[in-house]
Amino acid sequence: MTGKGRLGTWISVDGVEGTGKTTIATHLAQILPVEPAPEFSDSVFGSALRGAVAASPHYISSSPLGQSLVFLADFLEVHASSVAPRLDLGVSVVSDRGYLSKYSYQEVVLSNTLGPMPTRRLLDEIFAHLPSPSLTIHLTAPESCLYERLLSRDGHCDPARLAFIARAAAANKAHLARTHVLHAVTIDTNQRLDDVLREVTDVVRRRL
Repeated sequence: MTGKGRLGTWISVDGVEGTGKTTIATHLAQILPVEPAPEFSDSVFGSALRGAVAASPHYISSSPLGQSLVFLADFLEVHASSVAPRLDLGVSVVSDRGYLSKYSYQEVVLSNTLGPMPTRRLLDEIFAHLPSPSLTIHLTAPESCLYERLLSRDGHCDPARLAFIARAAAANKAHLARTHVLHAVTIDTNQRLDDVLREVTDVVRRRL
């Protein structure tokens, strides 16, 4: 299924850490007729997940599979409770860390436990029950640029974090290359912020 048959337009802003997803999603919601989707749902388990991530962002469950399923279940809930109802009313929605990010991040996490192909089969089955966004904004940037941004933002960025980011970036590109359900535009954010915002805004305005 795709989001094309709905009245509203679902925009998903995706990319690895440091590419500027939140900055761009916030900008779009401020200057265009689109409403932001929440990162976590308002359900009981969504609220619990929000608190768990705030307390320990890299450890939620002793089971890697259980942890991934929790994140994916709440993303499905976010779509069902916050995205789909607004789309059906003709309201356009922008998601920060949406469809592509959720798929690729969990692919990297689960591949170590399940193996690459079983992981893709599992994720493909889960995502088959979720309509795809009308437009995916796929943000990229060179590793050196991401390192500097994360170091400035968080005060740290060790080799293990960079290695995970590189795997997630590769998973994003691989998924876009093999999928037929995502209409994606890739934008390099290693340029002046004003130029990036102008480029993204033009792309989204045309889609709306």
